[in-house]
Amino acid sequence: MASDEMKSEASEAKRRRYDRQLRLWGAHGQEAMEECSVCLLNGSAVGTESLKNLVLPGIGSFTVVDGHTVGLADLGSNFFLDEASLGKPRAECVTQMLRELNEHVAGSYVNEDIADVLEARPDFLTPFTLVIATQLPARELKRVGELCAARQIALVVAQTYGFMGYLRLMLNEHEVVEAHPAHPFSDLRVLAPPAALRDFVAQRYADLGALNSTEYAHTPMVVLLLKAAEEWSSRNGGALPLEYKQKKEVKAIVEGYRRADLQADANVDEAVFAANTALKLPEPNEVVAPLLQSARARIAQLAAEKHAGAAASADGEAGASAAKRREQLSFWLMAAGVAAFVDGEGGGLLPLIGTIPDMAADTQTYVQLQSVYAQQAAADLAAVQAHVTQIASMEGLPADLAAEDALKRFCKNAHNLTMVNYRSLALESAAESAKADTIRAAIDDGASSGALYLLLRAAQAFRAERARWPGEDETVEADVPALTKCVVEVTKELNLNGGSGSPGNACPVKEELVHEFCRWGGAEMHSVASVVGGIAAQEAIKAVTHQYLPLNNTFIFNGTNGTTSALEL
Repeated sequence: MASDEMKSEASEAKRRRYDRQLRLWGAHGQEAMEECSVCLLNGSAVGTESLKNLVLPGIGSFTVVDGHTVGLADLGSNFFLDEASLGKPRAECVTQMLRELNEHVAGSYVNEDIADVLEARPDFLTPFTLVIATQLPARELKRVGELCAARQIALVVAQTYGFMGYLRLMLNEHEVVEAHPAHPFSDLRVLAPPAALRDFVAQRYADLGALNSTEYAHTPMVVLLLKAAEEWSSRNGGALPLEYKQKKEVKAIVEGYRRADLQADANVDEAVFAANTALKLPEPNEVVAPLLQSARARIAQLAAEKHAGAAASADGEAGASAAKRREQLSFWLMAAGVAAFVDGEGGGLLPLIGTIPDMAADTQTYVQLQSVYAQQAAADLAAVQAHVTQIASMEGLPADLAAEDALKRFCKNAHNLTMVNYRSLALESAAESAKADTIRAAIDDGASSGALYLLLRAAQAFRAERARWPGEDETVEADVPALTKCVVEVTKELNLNGGSGSPGNACPVKEELVHEFCRWGGAEMHSVASVVGGIAAQEAIKAVTHQYLPLNNTFIFNGTNGTTSALEL
């Protein structure tokens, strides 16, 4: 009894502590956050800003890997360091500060460069759910990117350079169940009413003209739409009003339901307003349909890989890799179950969502109508569950891969399911697979994002050759030609050829921007780090909770004019 009370008190304390974010991603989203383990590579300004925004909402744990000691430049850009930190290991100092933000988050550190850590322990990153790599040299970033791609670890790359901010997501195969669209799908089944809904309308609203004024004023707008759609179909040979013009005709029929003796006909207004969204068939859209079509083959492939991996290794997978594999299996198993339902019981339609909006109706009628939708949604869910169980059995997968609550959320959000295959850093950098057209088109966009992207890569090449950033030692003018040359080399590596119609040795970036980049000298500015760190944390939360659509895949912030750009590279 005492144990139950303590659990209840702990749950209530957590609810109060994280109340605002629970409204955004729910208790299951918070659970995913608390199971998340983050590895931050370099306790830089942008790194600590990113991690701060993950510690505050309550990730499970974090580890900072950084071989640097705190210098004067850090004090001018990193708010998680003070004068007492000078000369001390940066990883240790920022970890101590970050721990103070949330006592419920475990924090640790490693006072080594990630290159040295991986040399001694190649599997060091494997247990982590998410890696945030900040201010990494190109060579080290390449190694980290390869490891994260091979082990299916989510990677967020963040870097600031003067007034520029850069963000790159590599989430491998990323599934989104709860996209939280701005305009949720209205699933009232007006054009495909379940039998129970037809019976409800037939029993209570067979003749709208026979209703008295009070009863008519409280007739739910769903009933009016059903009646109007049936009337339109009977006039048009049984067709369904799916086109805009046809929906306008249904609206006209609804308008004809107004009674002269009723001034308060809010239900008619609601029906007219809802007609465009309600007069739709809940079929899989152009994004969901191919996903469902591929689900059965995908779950078979994943199951075969799982069984092959188990046979090859007695120890099996561990840590985050096993969790990621389970997430994939769960998503595709549920998708296969929904696909089987659509092909079978659903008759081409997705499972009913089961909720209805508020509408003009008396309480008893509204509750009864709500119950009709909820019962049909429960029946659809049970049918999907039966398919899931059958598929899991056929593929030798555990039955608990699709928990009841998770499957219910999946069916409720089936209209907006999304799966994004993120391109790896290796594909982005290879000449044969680089998106040259995208980069070329962005060179002179509002944020100069393509130009800044090329300059950042060129600056990294410059640093790899000279062990310093261009302009870092007050050598701005002398470094402009060298950086320009590096830009030209990068354009050749990416097959840009200096831009369309330009000679192969021409620099596609304006000279004044090259000069400005040199003037920045690789400096970190806290204001820029704060912006990029906030966005990096936002995207990390999307990745961890599998809610909302994350950036795909590159974000550029131009602090000189306050503009941003998103590119798929």
